[in-house]
Amino acid sequence: MPVEVTWWGHATCTVADSGVRVLTDPLFARRLAHLRRRRGALPPADAWRTDVALVSHLHADHLHVPSLARLAPGTRLVVPRGAPRSVPGLRRLAHLQLTEVAPGDETRVGGLVIRAVPAQHDGRRLPMGPHRSPALGYVIEGEARTYFAGDT
Repeated sequence: MPVEVTWWGHATCTVADSGVRVLTDPLFARRLAHLRRRRGALPPADAWRTDVALVSHLHADHLHVPSLARLAPGTRLVVPRGAPRSVPGLRRLAHLQLTEVAPGDETRVGGLVIRAVPAQHDGRRLPMGPHRSPALGYVIEGEARTYFAGDT
């Protein structure tokens, strides 16, 4: 089965590899602060169907709690270590299986190994926020090897 990547806008993509669907930095909103969808309609409801969602860092355009709340119960959500402390809204997403990772950590989902790797980007939730979490990229390994860079 070939690997398929579908871009939904901004940093949001679906990577389908080895029978597993991976969603990156879910942001399915028409507008968020100064960002706005310039072309096309919002993705179809099927775009929300995923086995695992990856969050690269704590900025609201990459960790968008309202978008994450729409994921199906039982979906694995992989976030930078310390994210639930910095983003209280994550703790309300009890329907998701939350996994905190740091660079070098590996998570297995079906036939995939997802490895968190360092990224060069500010990991704070707000410009003046007291809490920090590492900004991450992810290497998704299955039939192919896919690098998701976040904002690095």
